[in-house]
Amino acid sequence: MAEDWIPLPLDQPYFANLDEDAVVGFMTAVENGFINELGGHTRFPGLSEFASFGGNSRVYLHDLSGDLIAVTGKGQVGRVDSAGVVEDVTGVPVSGGRRVIFAKRRDDLVMCAGGPIVRLRAGKSELLSKKAPLATHVGWIDGYTIAVEINSGRFYYDDGSDTWDPLDTFAADGNPDNINGLIITPFGELMLGGEKSIEQFERLYSGEVPFFRRWSVGDGFKFSYMNIFADNAIWTINNLLEFVRFSGQTSISASGSIGRLLEAIDDWGDAWIGGFPDSPFHVVGQKFILIQMPKATNPYGTKGLTIVYDYRGQKFFTLYGWDDANGMPKRWPGWSHWPLWNKVFVGGEGKIYQIDKENYRNGSETQRWLIRTSQIAQGNAIQVKDFRLRIKRGLGSSNAVSTIHVRCSRDGKPFGPQISRSLGYAGDRHQHLSFGHFGTGDTFMFEISSTDNCPIDLMRAEVKVDPVGH
Repeated sequence: MAEDWIPLPLDQPYFANLDEDAVVGFMTAVENGFINELGGHTRFPGLSEFASFGGNSRVYLHDLSGDLIAVTGKGQVGRVDSAGVVEDVTGVPVSGGRRVIFAKRRDDLVMCAGGPIVRLRAGKSELLSKKAPLATHVGWIDGYTIAVEINSGRFYYDDGSDTWDPLDTFAADGNPDNINGLIITPFGELMLGGEKSIEQFERLYSGEVPFFRRWSVGDGFKFSYMNIFADNAIWTINNLLEFVRFSGQTSISASGSIGRLLEAIDDWGDAWIGGFPDSPFHVVGQKFILIQMPKATNPYGTKGLTIVYDYRGQKFFTLYGWDDANGMPKRWPGWSHWPLWNKVFVGGEGKIYQIDKENYRNGSETQRWLIRTSQIAQGNAIQVKDFRLRIKRGLGSSNAVSTIHVRCSRDGKPFGPQISRSLGYAGDRHQHLSFGHFGTGDTFMFEISSTDNCPIDLMRAEVKVDPVGH
């Protein structure tokens, strides 16, 4: 029998619903990169520092009047210009200790984090109204400001006068649970969710009240800040710990391939989805939904798990930071993101980063790109006589050259040593790299990675096999 080149399943989705030794025909890890439209793998860009607040408080982002607005976890409000210059505009801090939620109105930006609602106009931040409720979420629709009262099933509305009549309130009472989330869709729908249900309110243009409840769905927002509007639908984590897509009164689970990973999360504290509530991750020509559980124990045993969903390709991948001291993945450093000036900014800890297509580090830290196949098996023992990649090369400079690494696990045993190859100096256009012989066995799993500061465009991976005894 002639030797055959067998392609590895690089175009198949990341599958985390079984132990990786039981998976066949899928990817068992896709880290800091995504599967592109042609079935190859593209590395996710890194983060370059854009502005600094000092300290290590989380930074949440929005925009107002052509400036980037940043609010820290300690309530400091900053206005940031396109050169990265930060002006402290804190008059009244945004208090409450929760995630900061923003809503842009005609002339100002309102903000809340479980405490009083604060607004920002041209000067310093100020209290919106002494009569406004302590709020976890705030929104704006057709001239009305909406505020979700903390620890209740009520939301208040104000007609723009900021007088906040205590009688101007609705109860979202499809189920007796507190309101966990608020989304105002581009279609003028007011979506309020608790753990057990989601209710849709719409504008009423006649009568004494401005809204009416159209319907409710018997599925809810499990967590307060884990919902986003994208692809003409609402996405959230429901009470069954599924990542679901709501459209109309129907919800469909999108997390079948990572259900086990979600169910294994040990701490959902401070978890969030996307730019909340209406800013999917627009990066390198793609649109993603970012799902982060910052306190969860990840598969490496460290804290922080960030899952990204390509809702057009219906595939997941993961983002990680890197602990340079211990040589281990850790939480991806973002706490928020926001698009402005045709760029995407990421709020870190005391810093604002910019997604940088020319940089493949996260600030000063290493970014490791890694993919891992499932088990490659042919039914009988085989000999892997060669392994090759088709990959973009010519990435080096006159002073340095980047490398890519391959290692193999044979018959379920621990991975062997890394074999490294150069990605070539500038002008090296030969796309194939050969890694040689990987021995004999019944099953083979391959891992491909790079920690160098370089782009990765991997088009194909193949093994040359020969059945044992032939």
